[in-house]
Amino acid sequence: MAMVTRNARLALLTASIFIAPISSCSSNSATTGTTSSTLSESTRPVLISAENFELPIVGDGKSTLPARVTSADDIEVTITDTSRIIVLNEAIAEIVISLGFADNIIGRDATTTLAALTAIPKVSSGHDISAESVLELKPTLVIGDTRSGPPEAIQQLRGAGVPIVLAPEVWKLSDIAPRIKLIANALGASNFGIKLLDTTQSDINQALNTLDPATAKPRVAFIYVRGTASVFLLGGKESGADEMIRSAGGTDVGTDLDLAAFTPLTSESIVNANPEIIVVTTRGLASVGGIDGLLDLPGIAQTPSAKTRAVVSIDDDLLFSFGPRTGELIIRLAQAFEILTTEN
Repeated sequence: MAMVTRNARLALLTASIFIAPISSCSSNSATTGTTSSTLSESTRPVLISAENFELPIVGDGKSTLPARVTSADDIEVTITDTSRIIVLNEAIAEIVISLGFADNIIGRDATTTLAALTAIPKVSSGHDISAESVLELKPTLVIGDTRSGPPEAIQQLRGAGVPIVLAPEVWKLSDIAPRIKLIANALGASNFGIKLLDTTQSDINQALNTLDPATAKPRVAFIYVRGTASVFLLGGKESGADEMIRSAGGTDVGTDLDLAAFTPLTSESIVNANPEIIVVTTRGLASVGGIDGLLDLPGIAQTPSAKTRAVVSIDDDLLFSFGPRTGELIIRLAQAFEILTTEN
């Protein structure tokens, strides 16, 4: 079967967005969920969910304007007003909120599901932005990333004079800084952007430093599944999940086999990958009927992970957010790997 193209990968990874559970050490934070779950329980699968999550708030929502930035699609954008912001990506929304601009958000795309923004109007159907819906809200700034579209809608909005800033995509830890910096600069809050970046990087460094290099690295497979659409993919190099698996002390089996970002899952490929642990998204796991449905997929039953039911389920947006929550996710994922390998 042919490998999934880059554009197909982007469409798949932005197809569903959840919220996930992380606790911030900051005393000034925005709550986006309810009760937290624990990773200390003996359970299969281990769940990393969206309950009781708080985003750090490092800014005061005040802008120094005008601001001039270069969008990730090489368009020069001048921002003179940040009072009415539309966010077109949940990871973007997290950064905007962390910089203190939650009260300025007046629109969101359908994939942005933070509880704090539940009452905010949607301007998209799935991932297709409605230019008319955006214009009705009279935004002074629209922030998305290079996956935001369709291109015709972006062009129409720019033609109508709406300032649109597209941030770069992020698939690895080293890409986080440029996105935070661009968004902070667009908001006229560059000083708070530096503070948020420092906080985020410090959390990530602290998480990475907690790993014991002497600990054996479990073989971990990320499987992207949408059972209702018959989509079954094995993650590989630059899937985004590979970076998180490595950061949490695992060996990404798709990368080990030199697979592309996402490759059609076959019995042969998963048996060859020989994972001790499977990582899957929350919606993906639900789409195949839970852990039993996942482990019944062709070839998976023959893997060590199936024999021990070693599965980690992570809410969709958390796994690919690469932002203020990333340091805590690394810690939680490392804990999950330890639980599953210790109990085996």
